Amino acid sequence: MNELIKVEVKADTQVVSARELYKGLEIKRRFSAWVSDNFKDFIEDVDFTSVRKSTEVKNNGGIQIRELQDYAITISMAKELCMMSHTELGKEYRKYFLELERKWNDPKEVVKRGYAILQNENKQLKIENGILKPKADKYDRYLSNKGLITITEIAKEYGMSGRELNKFLHDKRIIYKKGDKWFVYQRYANDGLVGYEIFVPEDREIRRTLKWTTKGEQFIRSILEDEGIKLVLERPSQMMIEEDTTDYDGVWFTASEIAWKLNLNPKQYAKHIGRIANDCKLKPIFTDHNRYCRKIVDEYGRESYEYTAQGAMIIEKKIKEEMEM
Repeated sequence: MNELIKVEVKADTQVVSARELYKGLEIKRRFSAWVSDNFKDFIEDVDFTSVRKSTEVKNNGGIQIRELQDYAITISMAKELCMMSHTELGKEYRKYFLELERKWNDPKEVVKRGYAILQNENKQLKIENGILKPKADKYDRYLSNKGLITITEIAKEYGMSGRELNKFLHDKRIIYKKGDKWFVYQRYANDGLVGYEIFVPEDREIRRTLKWTTKGEQFIRSILEDEGIKLVLERPSQMMIEEDTTDYDGVWFTASEIAWKLNLNPKQYAKHIGRIANDCKLKPIFTDHNRYCRKIVDEYGRESYEYTAQGAMIIEKKIKEEMEM
């Protein structure tokens, strides 16, 4: 490993330059080809964001400034790209990124970042005689966002627990967990959906809790409605959401296998089959499987779905109906 790759922090997430990693791994292909081949399994605005990078280029004895396409990629994505390179350099850089993650998640470093947030917000507090007025409460509420609502309060109206609703939002790639805390993904960070309550207890351990604004609450309700999940009061005969998780011992089919069976291009139809499964409510919501479908996770943590014979039959019927239209 010739040199370290510069790490930046954006929206409380460590990111590195894709071009710098590309250079460090000594990739022989063109940068655009490397991106096209390797970024397709990652999610834009979650794992990476597009940026422009200015660089100096010598031209006829002079220097010209050019803008090159680059990407800010998360440390997690950088680690996977290193593994996908299948080289000794990839192994060395992966160890480097693992060490960065370890330091980033170290409790002492987390507290330091928390205090930095507090110091920034201190400017908004009323100062008396040059000293912050001490509080008598054991758990001193530092930042109190009026009008915020907890996930539990929203969940109970749908006959769910806060944990179940958090899992649902996590599966929808809206929130993610770091340690024991939930955070909203970057793509929603500036939409005014969430706020945080920060507490400074006597032991000085910062406690930060994700809560939802009125706009965020309506956002969650619209997603639940799109999934056919109704308020408890609107369900005359169903007070809790339940899924048929009967064990299935038959053959499981991937989206590609369903497409191939119908003589369709698997690459073109795999995502379309996933959308059909969503529209037909075949995918499990609060469990890992049901009588139509099951969720699987590969060694890199990437999720995909497989379908039972019944689930595959429903999808095949839907595709045939579309082709006849």
